[in-house]
Amino acid sequence: MKRTKRPDRREKLEQELQLPEFPKPIDYIWQAFHRIRRRVGEGPIGWPDIDAFVRHSRISLDPWEVEVIEGLDDLFVSAQNKAANSTEIE
Repeated sequence: MKRTKRPDRREKLEQELQLPEFPKPIDYIWQAFHRIRRRVGEGPIGWPDIDAFVRHSRISLDPWEVEVIEGLDDLFVSAQNKAANSTEIE
């Protein structure tokens, strides 16, 4: 975008980069994911991590909520691996 001199092109690029509003009804899952992820380190979130979070926070999670957290973590770990591989190549 910095190289774009045409205002119409810049506007089109800005529209493409806009994200939808975060769905507030599932914000608690996002917060749970971040709380668990901060304590895990570099590896993936495991069952013991989720179990400890549930026991210590006294927040119960339905199976579908655990699946969402696992999916978020899969994406996080994948992005970390891609970033690590791209820096190794340089």
